[in-house]
Amino acid sequence: MKILFQSRVDLYNPRGGDTFQIEKTKSAIEKLDPSIKIDISLNLHEKNISDYDIVHLFNIDWVCETYMQAKFAKDNNKPLVISAIHHSYKEVLDFENYARYDIRRIYNLIVKSQSLRDVGKNVYRSLFNVKKLYPTLMQVLMGIRNQQRKILQMSDVVLVQTASEAKDLFSDFGTKDFVSSVVVNGVDAEIFDKPSRSPFQKFFMEKYSIDISKKKVLLNVGRIEPRKNQLNLITAFEMLKESETFNDYILVFVGDLTERSPEYIYRFNSAISKDDDIYYVGPLPQQMLASAMSQDGIYVHPSWFETTGLVSLEATLAGMIPVVSGERVKEYLGDYGYYCDPKSPGSIKDAILKASKSSKNLGDLKKRILREFTWDNAALQTLSIYKSLLSKSK
Repeated sequence: MKILFQSRVDLYNPRGGDTFQIEKTKSAIEKLDPSIKIDISLNLHEKNISDYDIVHLFNIDWVCETYMQAKFAKDNNKPLVISAIHHSYKEVLDFENYARYDIRRIYNLIVKSQSLRDVGKNVYRSLFNVKKLYPTLMQVLMGIRNQQRKILQMSDVVLVQTASEAKDLFSDFGTKDFVSSVVVNGVDAEIFDKPSRSPFQKFFMEKYSIDISKKKVLLNVGRIEPRKNQLNLITAFEMLKESETFNDYILVFVGDLTERSPEYIYRFNSAISKDDDIYYVGPLPQQMLASAMSQDGIYVHPSWFETTGLVSLEATLAGMIPVVSGERVKEYLGDYGYYCDPKSPGSIKDAILKASKSSKNLGDLKKRILREFTWDNAALQTLSIYKSLLSKSK
């Protein structure tokens, strides 16, 4: 079996969740069955497409390239699988209306339609990447929502990470003319199951001369950017510190600084500089990240929108109590998670406070993560869909 993976032409710059999903899916499937060959091509018209049994596309939210790749695949009679990686437009609209910074705030005041905002972003990006010019022009002519609707209808199967994602596809694009199947998000169990606390404790002592083993940690992992909502988390932390109960807590941020929102980064740096209990440690390699997630404390992820929030699964498996936002992650964490409204620092504060008093045993949830939400299981589910499609096409 030979599979072609395709996605946006700037898949590696900037790298995103779709990049990570493509790489992890590829390695997990090839590990599961070494006879399967998977290639990644970002060409709009892959000249060797006849060599492949199936074309698998990733990401329909930024659809200008994937629409053209999908149309080319169907023109060549190839079975088409699409991993939607679609975010709820209700949550996206909340983010756009409440949490934009820099010139994007002004842009949103001028451009009220979210679909036109999305097309405008692609037009802007195409000015700096000539490979995006032609597909962006086609999107301007067709309309982004029309392209998204058509790519769903062209697919043989659409892979979603949750049942909620499938419902959002129905409502956001106004069509039920496609078949969906859930393929779970996955964690690296070898890295995040029972990591050692000591590497991060040593790192923290060397960097800050603080024995973090004597502290309780509120941890947030992700790119420092408006969508991840670190500023509201800082406000919530300041509210919590008004209670003596939280005197022994510190707030630790892990991740790269975005280059797309200088105002947000200025506000973030200004906020953490005013509080001796807030630390930004920068990005960490996976093993060190797992060690950070194993510290005594709470993982807080009040993002404006996610597909499922993979990092919350990783932190839970590593040993932290999860405080999260969004409906989709509830399908993974269930009653073991504590949920907040990203718009409200008070809601984030209340969820953290409840988590700090939690008596829940996460053992059953960890077992479920290891049983269901791994890349090995995602590979099994994906491969089963490939085989089903090929059997039908014979």
